[in-house]
Amino acid sequence: MRKKDADTASDTNSDAALYGISHSNHNFKERIYWGKNQFNSSFPIALCCYMRDMGRNAVAIEMKRDLSTKISEMSFDEVFGTKLPNSELYFRFEAPFDPFRVLVEDSLEKIDVVIVNNATKEEIRPLEIKLTTLPDDGTSGMDESKYGSEIVVRSPTMRYVALSMIASNRSRLAQIKSIFEKSCKKVDNWENVAEMKSRQADIFAALRKFLSEFCRTQKPLLLQPVWKTIGKNPELAEHCLDVFVWTDFALTRLILDSLDEDKPNAISRPQRSAIRLARFLYEAARGDSVYQKPIYDGMTYDTLNDKEFAMSGCKTNFYMSCPRLLCPSVTKGEIKKIILGNPPFERATPHDFYNCILSYDA
Repeated sequence: MRKKDADTASDTNSDAALYGISHSNHNFKERIYWGKNQFNSSFPIALCCYMRDMGRNAVAIEMKRDLSTKISEMSFDEVFGTKLPNSELYFRFEAPFDPFRVLVEDSLEKIDVVIVNNATKEEIRPLEIKLTTLPDDGTSGMDESKYGSEIVVRSPTMRYVALSMIASNRSRLAQIKSIFEKSCKKVDNWENVAEMKSRQADIFAALRKFLSEFCRTQKPLLLQPVWKTIGKNPELAEHCLDVFVWTDFALTRLILDSLDEDKPNAISRPQRSAIRLARFLYEAARGDSVYQKPIYDGMTYDTLNDKEFAMSGCKTNFYMSCPRLLCPSVTKGEIKKIILGNPPFERATPHDFYNCILSYDA
């Protein structure tokens, strides 16, 4: 579709839709659902549905027992947690995953999308979504093989990491408790920087032991679709779209690398994230429903609480490097098969994704 054609049709939204999303709490005939905040979650799900029907797999990042990660392919049946076709799924955006409610005493945070059986209303899988550009600013001047995407992880994501780990291992809580008890039981004040600095080495050792012994229970949690541009130019590359999937365990790899950094009298964001995760797992393993507020609002350690941690493309490239990071599997010519009808876009991304789409003749 040429730009002038799209402009002419911009007021006709009756056929606006996204591939594969037949049932959801987003009505794509309404302009609001094509704004940046909503589109950044819904478009990736449509991309997954499209790749699923085309027989293409996601790129999975999983943790191994030695705490390194591996790249493999993962079917979207496994990502979604079901073999039901897209047409029989309900995509509930910005909603809590109700099966996790029994694990917490306070309110359950929302996650970007919950995969639901449309017929039975069974909630199948919670997924966080991070739509990222490739390359980011820090890698745009490098060789393409070194391109990477920045990931910013916020508190709700790490809460779901902890909840997912516990939900997968509720029959083994006693074993989890034994791993963390020595390092966590004697903590007097989890909010005290000096005390936590003195105990962090033992806590980190316990966390590493847990991750190694329980990583076989890992599950897909974070979708990281990438759209590749030509360096700093917002124009899409010919092979421009793909989906990477981090498991709950693999995502912790991003904080493990920073645990040994020396910050006298201070606790870094990754260290704080690791301490929070260890406390959550320990309290849940004692058989208690966890109060999240003291962990994620109280344990700030004099650091802003706006995010858990962020990793630049220079660092994420190490974990994501593979042929499909260099040459994503979906071409820009296929975008018209994912974005259907005449959607009323309102700058879907910082790079004005819609204008990128219209920069070629479909």
